Amino acid sequence: MAINLLLHEVLRKVKSGVTSFDPEKDASGDLNKFQAIAKTIIYAHKQGYISKVIPQMDSMLGKLSYNLILVNGGLTFEGEYHLNELSGQPTPADEALSDLLTRIPSHNIRDKWEKALHRRVTDPSGAITAARSLLETTLKWIIEERGGKPTENNRELFGKAIDALGIVVKGQPVEKTIEGLNSIIWGIGEMRNRLGDAHGATSNSMPPTAREAGFCVNLAGAAALFLLEEFESSQD
Repeated sequence: MAINLLLHEVLRKVKSGVTSFDPEKDASGDLNKFQAIAKTIIYAHKQGYISKVIPQMDSMLGKLSYNLILVNGGLTFEGEYHLNELSGQPTPADEALSDLLTRIPSHNIRDKWEKALHRRVTDPSGAITAARSLLETTLKWIIEERGGKPTENNRELFGKAIDALGIVVKGQPVEKTIEGLNSIIWGIGEMRNRLGDAHGATSNSMPPTAREAGFCVNLAGAAALFLLEEFESSQD
């Protein structure tokens, strides 16, 4: 599972357009950690998942170590296929939201969505946490874009975002659906608290399944898609 998690993360980053991998800092500890990433990238290339890699090595304390890996050409067909296997097959909502996020100037929302989307199979706990973070980040972004200030009371965020979007709810056919959407958002939050990796797990807690993670991510994606489509529509 550990190799799958690291391979998955590497393929996800290459898919998103990352072309250069190097240690986060210049400390020897970060360089040592980077060796596993570098070897995973080279392994992915040898498996035919990445088109071309250019590794660079340097001598540290008399030992050759990778200090930079350049990627050229992105993922191959086999790499795309394997990434889908690790992430779970995309749904229409996945693709629609990913397309919409190319037009939304929020790195945080895109980052949370990418993490939720790609961790459904290999890291269900992380996927659930990212799904909840996606919704919270989306609500706060909408409020701020409309000149408001997000509340510290998370349960009031949804109402403030709906008001910021100018959606008339009371007495309208959409009223019950909007109420249900609010319940879904906080239901995912409850699953995050119990099954996600944001809080320490108890000794007798059961890890979430990929099915449960996929359920949360798909619901969160549909909710975020609706909210951001409403935002984009009201900009016209």
